[in-house]
Amino acid sequence: MGHNPDPKEWHGHHIITEDELASPEFTIDAKHRRRRIIRRRVILSLTLLLLIAALVMAYLVNTRTVVIDALEPQPVAQAPIKVNESCPTQKFNYADPKKMTVNVMNGTQVAGLAGATATKLKKRGFKVGNVGNARLSKADVVGAITSGPDGYAQAMTVQRNIKGLTYVYDAKRKGSAVDVVIGTEYGDLVEEKKVNKKPGKLGCTPKK
Repeated sequence: MGHNPDPKEWHGHHIITEDELASPEFTIDAKHRRRRIIRRRVILSLTLLLLIAALVMAYLVNTRTVVIDALEPQPVAQAPIKVNESCPTQKFNYADPKKMTVNVMNGTQVAGLAGATATKLKKRGFKVGNVGNARLSKADVVGAITSGPDGYAQAMTVQRNIKGLTYVYDAKRKGSAVDVVIGTEYGDLVEEKKVNKKPGKLGCTPKK
């Protein structure tokens, strides 16, 4: 016959009564849930704000709107300099751009200068390594090019393409890769058809 269901049950689910809502246990549990929800929202909001702040700071640093000394790269080369004692006097053959690596650094406040120069060097067949920023002891020069004892010919080759670069010798440098640091007097690459590809000497005297 008929079955009297439990008034506190509905399809197998417990119905919370008015007395239970007013009970201390339910009130305390509800408060705890609200606190957890609020705490999670606060943590999420703070995380989002920190992420936005980090992205904004990264953009400002990348565009050099904000310069943080501690994050500035160490100088790759110092120029202008006196005639380098380590500058060899013999002639070197023009190196094959495809078989050498050039790291291009911007020593000025002109944004994007290193990237633009690197793109032009790539079009001439040079392999470009790192592209970034560096400091020159005096920026109003064409720039400086650094190599180790295995990179003389490579440095001379880049000098033929960027007229006026001062050669800086680094005795501790390994390999034939060279670093180019661009100064404010840099204009552009030498017109490709006018590049002198005959054997020649390194230019170690600062030029504008």
